[in-house]
Order: sequence, then structure tokens, then C-alpha cells
Amino acid sequence: MTQYFTKDQIDEFRQCFHLYANDGFVSNDSQLRYIMRSLGCCPTVAETKGYIKKFGNNIDFAKFLEIIHLEEQKPDPVQEISKAFSSFQNRGGFIHKSELAALLTSFGEKMGKEEISVIFRAMKIEGEIVPIAKITQYLQ
Repeated sequence: MTQYFTKDQIDEFRQCFHLYANDGFVSNDSQLRYIMRSLGCCPTVAETKGYIKKFGNNIDFAKFLEIIHLEEQKPDPVQEISKAFSSFQNRGGFIHKSELAALLTSFGEKMGKEEISVIFRAMKIEGEIVPIAKITQYLQ
């Protein structure tokens, strides 16, 4: 797996891995997800459960590199979301707040109402219309 990464990347991955995997092994999906997210990856709960199922409960650093390589093969989530919202450009580049909330509670890792409220406050959404540009800006 080292052929896919630079020496600096491997050093960064190793440092993070050993910081959170004290005994040199990742033993559950939560621990794996935490380490991967610390490195800037965006695995879902289902994906990390799948990695544990595929690679076992004792993931060493070599297996971890394989998982990181698989993760890097996935499309960029921000680009995917931006592409999905591009269809709203035909509707003036806006989405109704209630429609966006329905999407966030229905697809992917479903969000709760409080999480959605936090996002709307962070994006400084006032009123019932959300500009798509504000959503993509917030994601980046």
C-alpha cells in the first residue's frame, strides 16, 4: 500500500494511527471512524462497520493504509453534494428551508432537528428560502 502514498503522508497516518490505537490495533468501527476523521476522511457509520467486517476487529497499520486508500478512491462528498444541488439552479438557485430539512432528515446519515437548527444558524439563514450558494459555501 505504500506505493499509493508519499513518505510524509505515511508518517502523518502512522502518527495519528498510533496516537489513537494505543496497542497498535483498531478494534472497532467507532475507533476507526475517529482516526479516519482526524485525518480528514468522511466515512459514514455504515462504511466503517463494513471495513471492520472486511478487515476484522484487529486492524493493524498496514490494513489501515488499505482502508485509507479505499477511502481516497471515493468521490469528494462536497463535489457530490454540490452536483446534487445544481438541479436547483433551474429553480432560481434556492431551496425552501423545510425542503432542505426534509432532505437532511431522510437521506444518508439522518440528522436530528437540533442538528439542522445548528446548521441553519451557522449558515445565518433567515426566512424560508435557502440559497444553494450558501449551502455549498458552508460545506467548504
